[in-house]
Amino acid sequence: MQMTYPSSVINIIKEFNISADKKYGQCFLIDNNALDKIADSAQIGGEELVIEIGSGPGNLTARLCSRARYVIAFETDINLFKIYDKYFKGLNVSFKQMDFLKADLHKLISDAAAENKIDFASVRVVANIPYYITSQIIEKLLYSNIKFSGIYLLIQRDVADRIAAQPGCGEYGILSVACALKSKAAIVRKVPGTCFYPVPEVESALVKLEPFDRFSGSAFNEEIFFAIVKSAFNQRRKVAVSAISNNIERVGEINRYDAGFLAFLKSRSLKADFSHIFEKLGISKLARAEEISCEGYISIARELEAISASAVRGVNS
Repeated sequence: MQMTYPSSVINIIKEFNISADKKYGQCFLIDNNALDKIADSAQIGGEELVIEIGSGPGNLTARLCSRARYVIAFETDINLFKIYDKYFKGLNVSFKQMDFLKADLHKLISDAAAENKIDFASVRVVANIPYYITSQIIEKLLYSNIKFSGIYLLIQRDVADRIAAQPGCGEYGILSVACALKSKAAIVRKVPGTCFYPVPEVESALVKLEPFDRFSGSAFNEEIFFAIVKSAFNQRRKVAVSAISNNIERVGEINRYDAGFLAFLKSRSLKADFSHIFEKLGISKLARAEEISCEGYISIARELEAISASAVRGVNS
């Protein structure tokens, strides 16, 4: 079926008397050149399934439909579905009026394949997402165990800077490390506020997350890893040895980590443990949180995990 979606989203907005609703974090991307570049940058394959989060008036959706085999588009605002009913009926897209953060992605992908009798080559994410839930969306995508071929998100520029930040710069933080654990991140292009309606107070950027399995075939305790990372950045002005030692027990309790691990932490002289770990790994004991790479935090976590396992064996022997 031929798509008849209009070239001007402003005309769509006027036709259906649509206004951006702040409670949904809506800000419509209306610049056709920017929309084309986002769709082109995503490098969508003709046999791929694309997931869009926050389809809005459907102007990015139309471009995704023309490039992908099938699109699953999430949108919580029921007022926008009258646009979809008119311009997308019978096309290769399914609009879901649901909270993406609560969606069962595995089931939705499986159902789309079965209902359309399609064996998708891969799954890609391309979206202009609600900025106020950026971190939660990224966490759901990267930690979903779905092997996405690529994730392209239009987000607030300062958040994009933090995601792509490297050790040693001020923007580098927990979000940088969390993304680096599961993907290679890069800023593809910047999008000025004038490309949106209404015009936001912030600039935006298209960020690419290229997921990979860093630990294929190797067991790794992510709980211990994040306990260390969160503890280090909780007092980022202190040296990391002190910050981790001071905070890891409390971070573990707040996040309800494994009881055995918490008991281990309470039984230790943590400052001595982490000083030894840093020395063994060749990480300066004067290093602050933002000076340690994702790989560095992984190594620290592995060492702490080994010490914990050894302590448990000693108790049980």
